[in-house]
Amino acid sequence: MMRRPLVLAALLLALAPRAQEAGFAPDPLSSDSLRTTLEFLTDDALGGRDTPSVGLAKARDYLVARVQAAGLQPGVGTEFLHRYELPGSRLDGSTMQLTVWATAGGEKVVLQPGKDVRVWRADSGFANQDVEVVRLDLATPGADRLTQRQRGQRPVLLEVDETSPLWQAHGAVFERLSRRGSAGTAPTLLVRRGRLPQGELHAALTLPAPEATQVALENVVATLPCEGATEWVVFSAHYDHIGIGAARNGDSINNGADDDASGSAAVLALAEAFATQKPKLRRNLAFVWFSAEEKGLRGSFAFVAKPPFPLADIAAVVNLEMLGRPPAEGARKAWVTGHNLSDFAAICAAAMQPAGIEVIDFAMAAGLFSASDNLPFAQKGVVAHSISAGSLHQDYHQPSDELKLLDLDHMSAVVRGLYAFGVELGAREARPAFNERGRKQLKLDAETDQSVSPAAEQPAAPGLPRRGGRAPR
Repeated sequence: MMRRPLVLAALLLALAPRAQEAGFAPDPLSSDSLRTTLEFLTDDALGGRDTPSVGLAKARDYLVARVQAAGLQPGVGTEFLHRYELPGSRLDGSTMQLTVWATAGGEKVVLQPGKDVRVWRADSGFANQDVEVVRLDLATPGADRLTQRQRGQRPVLLEVDETSPLWQAHGAVFERLSRRGSAGTAPTLLVRRGRLPQGELHAALTLPAPEATQVALENVVATLPCEGATEWVVFSAHYDHIGIGAARNGDSINNGADDDASGSAAVLALAEAFATQKPKLRRNLAFVWFSAEEKGLRGSFAFVAKPPFPLADIAAVVNLEMLGRPPAEGARKAWVTGHNLSDFAAICAAAMQPAGIEVIDFAMAAGLFSASDNLPFAQKGVVAHSISAGSLHQDYHQPSDELKLLDLDHMSAVVRGLYAFGVELGAREARPAFNERGRKQLKLDAETDQSVSPAAEQPAAPGLPRRGGRAPR
């Protein structure tokens, strides 16, 4: 049965106060409209949008409600959800048994599951009547790094306050995606502060092995069909992030404002703008938000494995990553990953220039071509690149990646340029195409390459202004 999205009227009233009766601002590409979307996606109530999580499901429902309000069409039959499953595990932590005592002697303390102790990480079962444990305090600077480093044969007990988002996010049932190379590792448990004896600790711990399961997940897909069109231009971003971790500077929620709430907000703004203005195009438009990008691009790989429309009909994929934090002297500039593999970047530069956006070369752009959701499409011969308008700043994958640090005027300008690029891709006669370098790097043959004709055998965007520096993924 299809999961029902949040009640649209209530959602827009409570969470998008600037929305008009149609469900979006009069100018979807404005900084105010982008802020409305970003305020929701980066709210602490979404818990960093981990895959899977309740917060990710809230983000999913919000996106569905917004595209429905904008009048876009479902992208997967009658649904806005592209459903897939990934291998995972499920553990009912209520059956855990844990008794601790100080190495120097003293009373044994029995910890009650749910009330005193909860599971944070568990890849295997554990049964030991007398084992040394690693004791860490969540309030200790660098506790998250120490927790990762100390994982091994000894269980890790991480003391937390009851008010900690990490404690509150972990109930009795523990569900996660499968991870490689973690079997046999002792668990990490959250312990309510004040329940552990002082000093070095021993414990008797019994924890059942997680049960293998299939985790149900969704990408969100909305479309704007054009009469008589068979080809597609796809705008995409990932709406997941890395969830809740140990606190840094008092904050444990990785809100992922730049990575990649900025890209998700941009795709939504473009969807609403195209739905409002309805430019005359020769290609259909699709707007896709992927889950599980932070788990190895698994949402986009699932999309490509079972696409809602033929991959051969996709003329281009415009994937958006980290648009909100321009580097020094980087305002009103954007860059394209793998720009020398096709003519995509050259088309982009020409289309965005009249909108005041300069497309530049970037030091890490070549290597990062394979680090985002464009990759699964490109490996199937679809011309797909990621566009960024920022850099790999110090807040990348940190709780400090917050909305207040985004340059929304810069974002709005870039998204207006992306709208012009979308019009060009949707209206131009020729599809973007890989050049010889791109076909060789991607190991494409005539059957795999979805580009309709060879591109010029030169770098796709010669003469792009050069800019160094670090860049997102």
